[in-house]
Amino acid sequence: MKLRPGFLDQLAADINAKSDYDLASFLGLTEKQLENLRYGAEITPQTAAVLEARRAAHLKAAEILNPTAA
Repeated sequence: MKLRPGFLDQLAADINAKSDYDLASFLGLTEKQLENLRYGAEITPQTAAVLEARRAAHLKAAEILNPTAA
């Protein structure tokens, strides 16, 4: 299983990450692990679920904090 093309770029935009370091930190990864994901590393369904849960939690928090921007 691999991440959907564009997932990391869209996530970076969603969380306003300014660098790979910002995105990796948000995901709880090293920059090397992020690079591996970006270039097609295989992931488990559990890892995919964790990444999606972090994205969803961030978007939900942003909606709660600023409902007119969502």
